[in-house]
Amino acid sequence: MDKQCQVFNTIERIRAASYCNVAFLGGSLTSAAGAGNAAVTSWRRLFMRYLYERLHPVYHCQPSEVMGGIGAMESYGAVFTLSRHVLPNLPAITFVEFCVNDRGTPDKDLVKKGMEGMVRQLRSCKSKSDVVFLGAGCRPGSDSTTKDGLVSHSLHREIADYYNLAFIDIQDYILTTLAERGQTWDDVSIIFEEKDNLHLNDYGNYLWFEAMRIWFEDQMLLYDQNPCVGVQAELPPVYCSDEFQYTRLVDPAKRNKELQLEGSWAKKDPALVPWYLDSLLVGRPGDRLTFRFTGRAIGVISLVYCNGLKIEAKLDGEEVVGPYTNFVIEFGKFLLIKHGLENKEHVLEFEVGQPTKRHNKLEDPTAQIGYLTVAEGPGE
Repeated sequence: MDKQCQVFNTIERIRAASYCNVAFLGGSLTSAAGAGNAAVTSWRRLFMRYLYERLHPVYHCQPSEVMGGIGAMESYGAVFTLSRHVLPNLPAITFVEFCVNDRGTPDKDLVKKGMEGMVRQLRSCKSKSDVVFLGAGCRPGSDSTTKDGLVSHSLHREIADYYNLAFIDIQDYILTTLAERGQTWDDVSIIFEEKDNLHLNDYGNYLWFEAMRIWFEDQMLLYDQNPCVGVQAELPPVYCSDEFQYTRLVDPAKRNKELQLEGSWAKKDPALVPWYLDSLLVGRPGDRLTFRFTGRAIGVISLVYCNGLKIEAKLDGEEVVGPYTNFVIEFGKFLLIKHGLENKEHVLEFEVGQPTKRHNKLEDPTAQIGYLTVAEGPGE
């Protein structure tokens, strides 16, 4: 147990009978894929119910959930979504879990940039959110990226340690508890998805919640022991990079002087747009998009689905990897096209590719773009 409370501001707000927005950032594990009823049995809902039942009768606080979990999202993609999903809600505390989705990223500095960008955005917003990292895990021996077959938390711990953030090792708690009870990963694994070594059933979600509850109870004890220590008002110097501290989302379906569209682009029926997007811009073969922006990084969030098309891309006249939007199921997918750019004006060009016999067997294949994402650089 750490010697000082690491969520001082949150507990202070709870005990002051104030509202307490609790934000959750992560991928499908945060969305609680695998839970029998994500609105009831997910670890998020169990933790929110615990906060209300444990603390509201005593302190009359108002804990509320802020949802920012998007399946298949990495940290360096989620960092662009805070301005839409989290920051406007002024979170008192934000739980962040990307160890699983980041584990296959070859560029380890990119992972640290993404995590540091989130911390700096959350800690510098109006509510000065406390930030807690969660270290999720996998079936022992199933992670091919590590020698021991478990999910590595090292990159995320590195950022947490520098910013003096709490880190809850969910993986260790679940595996230790299973061993103590004579159980295995089979007892927490979902059973309807073959070879799924990550997602948790209701029992697994309960163990996740249990780890958080124990940790939070410890934090309240530490607060009582030393109630005069709060989070520093100012952020420390940058550890890895401030490239993702200043970000924005650009909706290409809305008029924007930075954007030029050519062809048959159309806006998708709003009823068919996922909650984490404002719109979807639908393009067909040959449609072109030109985006002029000033910034240090550029990416795109598109909707992949079973009849999606490839988008060819150029940045400042040079060919770069563009999004490929064909997949067996539908979900939002982030692609970081380029980062580490000079902070000046750049030109991104998209052209929707032609269908292929192998992947586009249905009529009217399209490419669907949700956002262009820009890291603008300090003070921009």
